[in-house]
Amino acid sequence: MACVFLANVVAEVLRAMRDAFNTDFLSSFFTAADMLRRGDHAIYCSGCLQAHAQHLFATGAPIFSFQYDNPPLGAWLLQPLTYLSPRIALALFLGVSLAAAAGAAWLLLRQTTRDGRHVLTAVAAFGSLPAGMAFAYGQWDALLALALTGSYVALRRDRMVLAGVLLSILLLKPQLVWLVPVVLVIGGRWRVLYGMVAGGAVMVISSIAVLGWSDAARWLHQISPNIVARPGISLPHMLAAFGASPAGVVVASGLLAAGITLALMRGRTWLRSLTGDRLLSLGVLLSMVAAPHLLPYDLIIVAPVIVLWARDHSGHALAAAITLSASFLIDLALPASWAIVEAAALVGVALLYLSDIAPHHARTLTHAPQPT
Repeated sequence: MACVFLANVVAEVLRAMRDAFNTDFLSSFFTAADMLRRGDHAIYCSGCLQAHAQHLFATGAPIFSFQYDNPPLGAWLLQPLTYLSPRIALALFLGVSLAAAAGAAWLLLRQTTRDGRHVLTAVAAFGSLPAGMAFAYGQWDALLALALTGSYVALRRDRMVLAGVLLSILLLKPQLVWLVPVVLVIGGRWRVLYGMVAGGAVMVISSIAVLGWSDAARWLHQISPNIVARPGISLPHMLAAFGASPAGVVVASGLLAAGITLALMRGRTWLRSLTGDRLLSLGVLLSMVAAPHLLPYDLIIVAPVIVLWARDHSGHALAAAITLSASFLIDLALPASWAIVEAAALVGVALLYLSDIAPHHARTLTHAPQPT
């Protein structure tokens, strides 16, 4: 099973190199970075981005549309790669992404017993079929998974502010952690929140410094109508399969977030009893379940949650990793309008995790007979 998952990751990397100019890395990230290097700040103008890419790559129209959706800091950091040829830059980015995923798995396995089942769980989580799409598209997610892993390690070493700063890196895709601050506040982890706010402030200030006020504001203007209009695998996106509009998806996401917040406030005593890594895992899962925009490759962010989950519930964690891959295959076989199995699987994984850390489990562990 591990060989199947690893082989799929290799296949997705090769697929990305074969269809290089249709990857998100070249069509969006690399192109936006090259525009910034040349003094062109119109990275949130889709037509401008496409015109620059076609001039840069000397290719015809791609399969995917051109649109850069991440904060300006992401494109600014990639500027050094634009001095390389596009294919070499993509190969380097994919190599770094593979190293990030492998490094994250290794760091997490150091927190466990590292027996055969835990290693298999790590491979099944980081190499799951939806996670492999992060390499096929040349997306940020493997690097973000490493940042999340670093936050877990910092939490275990009681470096709370550092954990929050590392968490703020995930604000390159805010929908992945948008409910984490809510969980941190209700859970009383203020130092982690301070670190996250500090990192978020750097993201905002850097965006304004790179683009200026007016061009930076275009990012929010672009995201509001376009991001949520795309297919997704979060719970609110299930409504799109039944005819909901993008505005309806956003409203559903907001209502779901409000309901989650109220539920967490009612259980705040229990929430404050959780360890830092469990609290963070819960925040990440809730963020993704309720996200207004989520795609299959974003599920690699769940991989650190699953690997740490395996310390106490190895069977459930391995089943969760395999379920995410199985649901991905099912959705591939279904018409696009019916593809809601991944959303249901993600909700199921979140509910199973919640059940495993629920108060009745905590009481069972507390009152369990101690070995003599």
